[in-house]
Amino acid sequence: MKKEIEKYTGDWHWDKKSAIYAFEMGKFLFSFMDYLEDQKLSERTKRSHENNVYLIGAFEADYEYRDEFYPQNLADGPSYLYEFERKVSDSEYAIKSYESTWRKLDKFIKSGDFEKYLREIETKIKAIEA
Repeated sequence: MKKEIEKYTGDWHWDKKSAIYAFEMGKFLFSFMDYLEDQKLSERTKRSHENNVYLIGAFEADYEYRDEFYPQNLADGPSYLYEFERKVSDSEYAIKSYESTWRKLDKFIKSGDFEKYLREIETKIKAIEA
């Protein structure tokens, strides 16, 4: 699991400090994807959200500088709409999909559901390291 997160976040950092931030954000986003997996969503919708989750992480890593990651860093989205439209797509469908993922992420954070899913990810990482 740790290697999988490190690979997923591999392009999200440039030094040791940013690598720690990227890994912590990656753990959180993996927990969000586990949450999405538990929702009654079509496979197509899940794939779309998973693609958007990667973009959310990449944009956060590229356009924000923060010393520590907290789930609340990603609350109150959608963020990076300008970057999304410029670098990914300006189609109405793609933008609405991206915004939808942000709304689900915001609900995940504000509901506190992330705590359970994040603990599960951290438990998996510890089990592998043991």
